[in-house]
Amino acid sequence: MGEQIRLLDREGRPCTLDLMDIVVVKPTPNGPVFLTKEDTYYYPTTLEELYILFKEHGFERLDRTNLANLHLAQAFDPKTRKVYFDYPWDKDSRFATVSEANVKKVHHLVKETPSKYKPFSKPLFGSD
Repeated sequence: MGEQIRLLDREGRPCTLDLMDIVVVKPTPNGPVFLTKEDTYYYPTTLEELYILFKEHGFERLDRTNLANLHLAQAFDPKTRKVYFDYPWDKDSRFATVSEANVKKVHHLVKETPSKYKPFSKPLFGSD
């Protein structure tokens, strides 16, 4: 088996084709169309179509502007509603935003941050 490509069939279902089975690729206003001797396949051009192809590999729609690979997600910051792919993260870390409706998909990634407060060394209520 040679090189393969993931495409959508006529019904919008994901499929994997061997590149050697493609006889011609034609441009259309809706993106390229891939023709084999038997059928026609379509390249995904929207996030919805990409989600169909990638969801079985751990990708989730976290916001209207992204698909994130949750297999690689390391942490979720609930204050900024961002999923990070590094932990700890910094200003250069890659992230995906998370809509409020999708927080439940990533809430398990919340990390406890170490306390910045020092314990109080004196007794609190007058016992010396």
